[in-house]
Amino acid sequence: MGGGKLFPVPVWYDCHTMILAAILLAAVPVPELDVLLTPAPGRLAVEVMVHRALPAEWSEALSAGAPVSITYRLRLYRNRHWLWDQRVAGHELVVKAQRDPLTGVFTLVAELDGEILASGQVGSLDEAVRWVTHPPKSEVAVPLHREPLLLFLRAEFLTHYKLLVIPSTVGTDWVGLSVPELP
Repeated sequence: MGGGKLFPVPVWYDCHTMILAAILLAAVPVPELDVLLTPAPGRLAVEVMVHRALPAEWSEALSAGAPVSITYRLRLYRNRHWLWDQRVAGHELVVKAQRDPLTGVFTLVAELDGEILASGQVGSLDEAVRWVTHPPKSEVAVPLHREPLLLFLRAEFLTHYKLLVIPSTVGTDWVGLSVPELP
């Protein structure tokens, strides 16, 4: 190679670039909620996964045998450009867990708008937490004559009261998604 350089770009430049890229990737926050939407005629299947750490009070209560729950609030809006977004529907998916202190088995129930969607039992705390943070797929009704729709979703873990009367909810931020059109 005669008088040419073995490394045309300094090695330190490549290392710094790789370190900078790793830092930027690590700085990207993981979303608190992952939501997967699957449209069908007149229905919308919603799958939710919580990636946020649960409050210590919630986990301690579950392991002690107290009934705990996560309430997933779903709000469906019609996306209108010339007026405010019109609320089409509101739904609540409540996923409950409770440990039986005698047997150590966790009883799990998922209710959509007060109707039982799924139920089961598991033997470990990790399985119970996974079931509650990854609830079963739920289907909600959507209008057949479709205009663009928006879905807003939030997970609520528990409510604290300040000065005995002011409620403060512990949960995730609202996530807004555009409902995909049917293929």
